[in-house]
Amino acid sequence: MLPLDFLAAVLPPPGFGYYCAAELSSKKKQHEFVENLEEIQRHADLWLTQSKDVYFALATFEEAGKRTADNAEYVRSMFIDMDGYATKRDAAEALGGFLEATGLDALATPYIVASGGGLHCYWAFTKPITVGIWKPVAEAFKRLCKQRSLAIDMTVTADAARVLR
Repeated sequence: MLPLDFLAAVLPPPGFGYYCAAELSSKKKQHEFVENLEEIQRHADLWLTQSKDVYFALATFEEAGKRTADNAEYVRSMFIDMDGYATKRDAAEALGGFLEATGLDALATPYIVASGGGLHCYWAFTKPITVGIWKPVAEAFKRLCKQRSLAIDMTVTADAARVLR
């Protein structure tokens, strides 16, 4: 899957606010707010040629220039950042066990991205929803992960302003 196809699957479509791409590995910590995914690709390509890590926000934002939860408008996925496993294979096996034990394997297979020392997993929705609708579901999903001892970064799953690689 190409990066733009992935972003189109897990982010709201154009017209639902500003997208945010970020480079957080330099002192400058740049954030670029754009109205279409092709512009994210342009910024990502530039940062990658400079050997910088590239991140994208998981929500769209009402105002450009402000990557905060109160400015986040729409999301189109649930997501987790799985860390704390010895290997990515161990993380994948834990995810499979979690999905089977919770019955979530019957819903849909998440998009899985190997990132840093772990996995990022995304469950895409068929359409964007407001952060106000998404937030309580994301909080419940985070609690379910904790109850089932799935090692995730607990600050990521219900943070609408979060960026991931």
